[in-house]
Amino acid sequence: MTHKPFDDEQLEHVLNNAPKLSDHRSKEDILNRLMADTRLQDNIHLQEAIQQPVEDEQTQQQSNSLKQEERSTESKFRKIPFFMSVAAVFALTILVGSMVMNNQAEQKDQASTAETATYSTLQEDRATKDASAKDEVLQSNIVTEHERILSLRSSVYEEDVKDAVVFRIGLAGRDAESVPMTYVIPNERVATDFGTEKPSTLQMYEKYAPQIDEEAKGFTDYHPYKGELKEKEDKLVHVLPKDNDYDVASATVNEYKGTLEDTFSDSEYTEVEIQNEDGTPYEFSQDGEPSQAMSLTGAKHYNYYLYKDPNGAEYLSPDFRQTFANVTEALTQMKNKNDDVYVPVVPENVTYTVKEEADGVVITFDIPLDLTSLEPIRATQLIEAMMLTAASFDQQLRLDNVVQESWEGFDLKNYLPKPVGPNKQYMP
Repeated sequence: MTHKPFDDEQLEHVLNNAPKLSDHRSKEDILNRLMADTRLQDNIHLQEAIQQPVEDEQTQQQSNSLKQEERSTESKFRKIPFFMSVAAVFALTILVGSMVMNNQAEQKDQASTAETATYSTLQEDRATKDASAKDEVLQSNIVTEHERILSLRSSVYEEDVKDAVVFRIGLAGRDAESVPMTYVIPNERVATDFGTEKPSTLQMYEKYAPQIDEEAKGFTDYHPYKGELKEKEDKLVHVLPKDNDYDVASATVNEYKGTLEDTFSDSEYTEVEIQNEDGTPYEFSQDGEPSQAMSLTGAKHYNYYLYKDPNGAEYLSPDFRQTFANVTEALTQMKNKNDDVYVPVVPENVTYTVKEEADGVVITFDIPLDLTSLEPIRATQLIEAMMLTAASFDQQLRLDNVVQESWEGFDLKNYLPKPVGPNKQYMP
């Protein structure tokens, strides 16, 4: 460590304030102490002092010489206190300076230690914050990626309902057609709303249907139904008021029945009876005869198309509920454009063959399908519409001759999972 040197004023101040020294020891005592000090054995002055000749009383000349040497030695020893004083002052100066510098060095070291400790603490805090920030960024990226996948995968799968229940409902489109929606409701919310008792499908409908803002989604304000819904054993009964909007035309009747089917199929009810207020079967004006109970258990074999609402939102839905005899027919005809409401999800230049196997149905593309050649959302809609079509026949789907081995979480090397329902939604 570099220290600032003393200047003349500081040195003079130290010397002036040094203690006054005095020495009352005899010369013999000083000489004996010096002779006993091993560090001074090589000192020339000490050697001269101790090498005085033995007094020879017989020779006067030697005596005179001895006296002369004694006087010389005495003179030399008289100088010792002066030299020792100067040496002491010099030593004291060095000692005081050393103490001052050591004290300053110690203070600097303490300050440096404190600064180092503070810096170290700041560095540790900064490292902790940096690590935490990196973890947050990583978690944020994982969440963002997961949300991105979910935003493209519009259907509901088993993984989505591990801690939730499904509430199905058919929303009335502005083209007088029902569009199936699948709401995912967490178990905690259901428990809060209904307690420990498992609610029936009708109870869930009466609770959650009024909470859906249909018009905000681009649909008609349709739910809850007019009239009275009630349970009758394993059946559902809908008592229609005398004046209602469900029997205006054939399109509105189809829309009404479509919403009932999308809402109450896959439930505990086997069928729905439509009655007048007096309990008799309702007679739709287009039929000219009392209505028969509508089955809710029969499998509905559909293929899926793209439906766009006036707000621009897109949903996967059956094309006016057209049914098919087998899955091969349903998948093959997905390329056909039948009307101006529903848009095929299969591009015109994409061709394929369909084969039914023991484990499911296999679609093989005639030319290797590069999903990146499509917009990501279009590629995902193509896959999910085919999956939903196969699922309506209770079949799994596999896609062969696709360039990619995976897409948006789908393992394209194996059979794809059967969707629980189309158009995943969450309750407000």
